Amino acid sequence: MSHTILLIQKTQAASSKTYIECDSVAKAMDEIIAMYEDHLKKKFPHKERIEFDVNEVLEMVFNLPDCAALVLDHKTSSYIPHDKSWIQKQVVVRAQSRAR
Repeated sequence: MSHTILLIQKTQAASSKTYIECDSVAKAMDEIIAMYEDHLKKKFPHKERIEFDVNEVLEMVFNLPDCAALVLDHKTSSYIPHDKSWIQKQVVVRAQSRAR
């Protein structure tokens, strides 16, 4: 498990910048997916069941003004930065593992 810090800016406003600390990359990707689920729950509050495709989550990540991940490398005791495209790939990996 590698400690992961997600850096997210949800809107153009600088005040929307936030971070989320997670125990692993998998848990960080769960947070990204949950962020999309929360968006849908707010958009469709009357729906009891929300269904979506992983591509919708990828689009959300793409459209964020800023999104990055810092993943702890235990060998060097430093954080390795990753961009949106890396996050998108990890979301797909996580979605596939959750579907099994």
